[in-house]
Amino acid sequence: MAKVQKKDVKLNNKFEELERKMFLLKIQYEKYFSGLERIEPLKEREDLRRFVRELMQEPITNTMQKHKFRTLKARYNSMELYWQRNITMIERGTHPKMKFRTNRREQQQRDAAIKRQEMADRRKRFSDRQKQELAYKSAFDTFIEARNKCGQSTDLSYNAIKESLSKQVRSIKSQYKCDRVKFRVSIEGGKAKMKAVPVRDEK
Repeated sequence: MAKVQKKDVKLNNKFEELERKMFLLKIQYEKYFSGLERIEPLKEREDLRRFVRELMQEPITNTMQKHKFRTLKARYNSMELYWQRNITMIERGTHPKMKFRTNRREQQQRDAAIKRQEMADRRKRFSDRQKQELAYKSAFDTFIEARNKCGQSTDLSYNAIKESLSKQVRSIKSQYKCDRVKFRVSIEGGKAKMKAVPVRDEK
């Protein structure tokens, strides 16, 4: 009759701890490789290595426990190879998940740049409209003041004057191929007149 070998209870507890450590570290690395964690769990990996080395120094006499440890060590070695292969791909920039993250980050940066440009363009258009509106109001006030001095009626509609000037601006820009137009108020024959004139930019 074969002799029943005694199991080392403390060793079994260490095997259970080894399985727990491998399981937890596997989860941490999967999070790292998927981008959920920014920092590689190097400390935990080194702790696991040290724990495996310590177990390798243990005198294991029970056949089942020897087999158990060989199985655990083979799984650990397989995980180490998997982790190192992924780390190497990350360092070379060929890791699929890292490439996806890089592409996504670059796309987000492009989208953000487009959005910033759109905001800048919107602010510029708003600013240009404000400047244009101020120019119309300033011209209107100057025109009303000139008409008042000439004894002309000042009961004029701002919107009507603005619409008339807007048509002149469009016509002048088209005719003279210029970007800017200014408004000039003059007194001719005792009457106030206002017109839009082209502004030539010096080159």
